[in-house]
Amino acid sequence: MNIPALHLSHVELYVTDATAAAEAFVDGYGFQVYATAERTGPPGASRSLALRTGDIVLVVTQGLDAGHPATAYTDRHGDGIADIALTAVGARAAFADAVAREATVLAEPAEADGWVTAVLGAGFDDVRHTLVQRPAGAEAHGTPLPLPGFEPVAEPLPVPAEAPALTVLDHVAVSVRTGELAASTAYYERVFGYHAVYEELMVQGKEAMDSKAVRSPTGDITFTVLAPSPAHEAGHIGDFLERHGTGGVHHLAFATEDIVETVARLDKRGTVFLSTPEAYYDALAVRVDLNRHSVGELRAFGILADEDHAGQLFQIFTRTVHPKRTLFYEIIERIGADTFGGGNVRALYDAVQSEKAEHEATVTATKAGPENAR
Repeated sequence: MNIPALHLSHVELYVTDATAAAEAFVDGYGFQVYATAERTGPPGASRSLALRTGDIVLVVTQGLDAGHPATAYTDRHGDGIADIALTAVGARAAFADAVAREATVLAEPAEADGWVTAVLGAGFDDVRHTLVQRPAGAEAHGTPLPLPGFEPVAEPLPVPAEAPALTVLDHVAVSVRTGELAASTAYYERVFGYHAVYEELMVQGKEAMDSKAVRSPTGDITFTVLAPSPAHEAGHIGDFLERHGTGGVHHLAFATEDIVETVARLDKRGTVFLSTPEAYYDALAVRVDLNRHSVGELRAFGILADEDHAGQLFQIFTRTVHPKRTLFYEIIERIGADTFGGGNVRALYDAVQSEKAEHEATVTATKAGPENAR
């Protein structure tokens, strides 16, 4: 298929307070604000800040009146990811090609000040894809401005030497409703020429989820799409769908080249991560022959390790601070691995079950008498 090349431009979050959201990324993850926008007129007034670290660009947008779509989005979901924007050398041609492949159209191509933009629906509920064609010279301090209307800040503060070294957006993790996984991933395969890189039914106890990952032809965008299995309990994916109200993005995975050092720096900045049972590390050395980072280093920070046919990966997930507990982040280091830590899901489940069994045994022994609890 001769599909126009589309690269990742940025991820836009709709938020209730753009300044507070930007400060959370700056203070917690080491992002820098490099451009801002105050916009009025259709589709409503808004305030946006563009942030970057490494090659990761995020935009946080706050609706300032009832007409802006960010207002309705945050009323429904709270803060969340609304747009995964894509750059195109020729946005009109890319739009026409996507429409010919049955893409959902949300806004026809429009041109202003040398910019061309258009908006397509995504493969999951009310997330969208803005196509962006930038004019020559649309850069701020070496990083392209994300959208028309943005102005560069005077001069970003220098990056501290101890800033977390986050490099690229490794993948976007998405939850969809039961039975919608095939249609969601097929949309990307048909419209944008994505190809499947991973597929698995993950069963843990009474819970299960279907998963499939699809990757763009350019290789810089990967969606891991998850759905509750109809034959099992919905589990945490079902919890997300209930709290969020629809399918959508539940986490972004930021890549790093040294996860131990990066997590240590994030920890000093106050980023809080999910804890990992001690039993997980007791079994880790048997499960994975680590080629980087010791079990002790991983245990100290709660970092997980897994491997596949291509290599190893290390990952950790932040504890969500979202009021609805529907958005969090992942830090990931890959040493050749091409999958997404499926082995960790099983290992964590086994570790939790092991600790639960040990706790229950201790409680039972204590009730039976102190001499049995020793």
